[in-house]
Amino acid sequence: MDTPQKKIHILIIDDDETMRRLYGSLLGLAGYEVLYAENGLLGREAARRLHPDLILLDLSMPGEDGYQTAKRILKEPNSPASDIPIALLSNADLPIEAQQWMKEIGIVDYIHKGINNEEFIARVKNILKQAQEKSPQEPKL
Repeated sequence: MDTPQKKIHILIIDDDETMRRLYGSLLGLAGYEVLYAENGLLGREAARRLHPDLILLDLSMPGEDGYQTAKRILKEPNSPASDIPIALLSNADLPIEAQQWMKEIGIVDYIHKGINNEEFIARVKNILKQAQEKSPQEPKL
């Protein structure tokens, strides 16, 4: 008897409802279970409570921006969410310095919101694959 494969959960944290729906739809069609949060505070709470396999986090949000949210998730002492891979989403082209500080705090990737749908899904799959290779105790793909 085959063991059912664990569904992969992806949390999208973005203040723009249109972007949440767009990316959620793409990820849902690709077979992922999608969770949503509309700001950094709700996103951090969802990450701690639900422990998704990946967080896609908008960089530019009012109040707590994506950088602050990521830093809090990754650096919070004893947080069950501190091992979740985080990829930033942005319309902006990030300079090399910004990409460097992303890596320094533990953000695994940056995805430009302007990429095509196939490339978006391919990047998500690659991030999940890399995360599984780092902690292979549970099959993710």
